[in-house]
Amino acid sequence: MPDQKDSNPNVSRRRFMRTSVLAGTALGLNAAVAGSTAGAAPATPLKKARRPGKSFTGKRPEDYRVVLQDIGDPLLRMPWPPSPEGLVEGSIGALKDSAVNMYAFGINHAGGTTHCSKLYPIIGEEQPLLKSGNTLRMMQAVQRLCEAGHDPLTLMCDGGHKAGLDVFLRLRMNDHHDRWGDRIGLDKPSRLPKDHPAEPYFYTPKWKREHPEWLIGDRHASHPDTSFEYMQSSAGNYAIGPYRDLIFNLAAETLTQYDLDGFELDFFRSPFLFPIYEAYVQRHVMTELIRRIRRVADEQAAKRGRPIFLSARVPATVDLCLRIGIDLPVWFQEGLLDMVVVSNGLSPFSTPWTELSQLGAKHGIPALACFTHARPTREGRESLRAATHRAFSSGITGIQFWNYFYRMPHYHRPGENPLDLSFTHDLVDRDLVKNGPKKYLLDGSPHTGSILTGTFGHAEWPGQTPMMIGLSTDGIGHTVAFDIADDLSRSKPKGSPRAWVRIVDLGPEDRLEFAWNGKPIQPDPKAFAGITLKDSHEFEFELDPAAVRPGENHLEIKLLERHARLEPYVTLVDGRLSIPELKGA
Repeated sequence: MPDQKDSNPNVSRRRFMRTSVLAGTALGLNAAVAGSTAGAAPATPLKKARRPGKSFTGKRPEDYRVVLQDIGDPLLRMPWPPSPEGLVEGSIGALKDSAVNMYAFGINHAGGTTHCSKLYPIIGEEQPLLKSGNTLRMMQAVQRLCEAGHDPLTLMCDGGHKAGLDVFLRLRMNDHHDRWGDRIGLDKPSRLPKDHPAEPYFYTPKWKREHPEWLIGDRHASHPDTSFEYMQSSAGNYAIGPYRDLIFNLAAETLTQYDLDGFELDFFRSPFLFPIYEAYVQRHVMTELIRRIRRVADEQAAKRGRPIFLSARVPATVDLCLRIGIDLPVWFQEGLLDMVVVSNGLSPFSTPWTELSQLGAKHGIPALACFTHARPTREGRESLRAATHRAFSSGITGIQFWNYFYRMPHYHRPGENPLDLSFTHDLVDRDLVKNGPKKYLLDGSPHTGSILTGTFGHAEWPGQTPMMIGLSTDGIGHTVAFDIADDLSRSKPKGSPRAWVRIVDLGPEDRLEFAWNGKPIQPDPKAFAGITLKDSHEFEFELDPAAVRPGENHLEIKLLERHARLEPYVTLVDGRLSIPELKGA
């Protein structure tokens, strides 16, 4: 832990915005790290990292079956005034009745850090005027803890270890949450009255204001505020050395100052690394940066006599990685990673987990699947169970829950939490995951929704809804796929599987035709027809268990007749496949 003087942000916090510091000059880090910083000769590829030996008794990457990601919210969840005990209870304490065995905490956000960094400002610290009480609360909580000699990251690492949890610290490789601050006008006078104050994370960091030349684009250019161009333009450009130094120095500081078990490089916050038209050709630049970070991790691990695992959260396929400048096969071949977290978690029912899990397995690198809050749990435990079974059946070894801290009681009135963290116990019950009832959903497109549009679509696996179903004048229908991991021929179901879809904008005499895996099926006339007053029409089908196969199952929909006064299409907006409880193989 830094001493009292170093922990005081008013005494030791570097004015890191100076170009000289960000260019990799004196950082106050130890000699081992300084030898790996900017100015060193171009590095040669590392030898393949060695796995921990038999004498290592701690958790290994393949042991992380349930991981909870968290951000700075423990600083808001703890009681006021801030205290070490309150912070530990607001972070680690909330996991005591769960099956989580690794806690991953983010060290940086768009507007700053939530710890005693010497290189980067505390969140809100360098903003001329704060627009929410929560920003002030978070900022002052960190400042007061640091002034008292208590670094929040040290407290959480120590608290996690006492609770039997491994703790990873997570670095956002880019973050453009300030774009939401731009959209709501944080740099302008507040709207009166304020009915929805800004989050602490929406402020523009000072380095972006002082060094716009480090960005991929022009933050002030006229682009639609949900477009890819708008979102990308506020991200740091890794082709620029000073920006790489900013990120590397923050990584090196974290690796040398804290008793962490692992360090995650989060490329999905946000997936803009280079200008998109040159991301592929710049991939070697990112690889060299990862080598530098790996060296620091290995040097620190050697000093303390136990490993620091290096992880990366990346897009779901090698091709998607390459499109944004990540050469994952090289990283695996050189042993730059100890584990990989796959995807942003928006498409848990269709993401092809197998490619990266198999590629990692060839190099002894386990792959975890990321599930984003509210996607796989839309139908409660049954849909979460389906997404988990599909991932584990594809070679995935664990699940990282993104933003699932919202399942903690702090975010709900008493008795109103729809799914608390006790659901994590389901994931370590292999029989329940395999044989329990499940609901496989159709993934929505990452291009839909104001928060997601323009941000993840270029790096996330595409969804299937919404989908236009056009009038079929040529016999061609529209098909969606339900990818399942259950084999009903080997495990007799306690009931019949059922398919369900919801379609909007359907005329009273329009005619649809449905087929399951090429064979016609008829809607169940006893099933709920939907809220037709809202033009929402539901169709449910009882399926023969023999017709449901492991892997992709195709539901085809044809619009055969359409009223001439209506546009020549309807829209499929949602769908699911329900699998009843299985009796076991």
